[in-house]
Amino acid sequence: MDTHHQAHAAETELRLTRRLPAPPDQVFRAWTSPEELRGWFGPRGTTLTECEVEPRVGGRFLTRMRDASGHVCGGLTRFEALEAPRRLVMRMEDAEGCPLPGARLSVELAPEAGGTRLDITWTHPTPEMRDAHAEMGFERGWGEMMDRLTAFVKRPAQMCPMGAPPAHGHGWLHRFLGEWDYTGEFMTPDGGQMTGHGTETVRSLGGYWIMGESVGEMPGGGEAQCVITLGYDPVRERFIGSWVGSMMWHLSIYDGTLSEDGKVLTLESEGPAFIGEGTALYRDTLIWEDADHRRMETSVRGPDGGWTPLMVLRHARRA
Repeated sequence: MDTHHQAHAAETELRLTRRLPAPPDQVFRAWTSPEELRGWFGPRGTTLTECEVEPRVGGRFLTRMRDASGHVCGGLTRFEALEAPRRLVMRMEDAEGCPLPGARLSVELAPEAGGTRLDITWTHPTPEMRDAHAEMGFERGWGEMMDRLTAFVKRPAQMCPMGAPPAHGHGWLHRFLGEWDYTGEFMTPDGGQMTGHGTETVRSLGGYWIMGESVGEMPGGGEAQCVITLGYDPVRERFIGSWVGSMMWHLSIYDGTLSEDGKVLTLESEGPAFIGEGTALYRDTLIWEDADHRRMETSVRGPDGGWTPLMVLRHARRA
């Protein structure tokens, strides 16, 4: 791709990448089957009121959604390319009232270990339309839609009598799947700072949970192994989980919330006091910078109610 084309693409394209714990043929079917599309299409809180799919070149892909306030959005696109199970290309009609006339949606599906890499690209006729689409909430809306798609493709073939289908929160957690390298900055009890490095592997447990297993350097030397589990309680709308490490006997129990924009997960737990006897309240803040970079900031609450930083881990997805 030459420099001029790259500059033009940056001005007219919006992109999103997600890794789904399901094979490409299953994900492709979720995009091209009206029955399956009704199970996930649309951001969180929307209802698909119209759905028509003709999976052939020139065929219709019509979706209309209603949000909690009653606002209706969506429109008619037509397939320009279908290459099962790898690629879909659609173009929005130029009809009156269409929000993005002439814009193209490309969906690329590539097999990866444990699932599918899904790349979404919206290409707009003008930079102005691209900017308008971004202001409509492209990143958040399509991010929530991919959370719902993840939960949909990971639904169990047979439900446990005590279970319920995975919810959007379960899908959101699967953004963490994959292999990661991290660097850490650790605060010492005397106010100093140390650094360390490590790796983490995150996998799915049935679509309801993710489990991360990490191996890294302990401040001051030695190796630490840690296991974190994270899930979602759809009744309380809270994120839950646990953490254990090879350096201590304590089991930390997580409880927390997700920010409205879906970029920051704040978890709290009780554990041994950092200095002295007894226990203290800890806060782990997981922050997404982009699809391949995230960080975790850990702090402890002091007797005065203030929070003191203890650690920052910066994760980068392994290529």
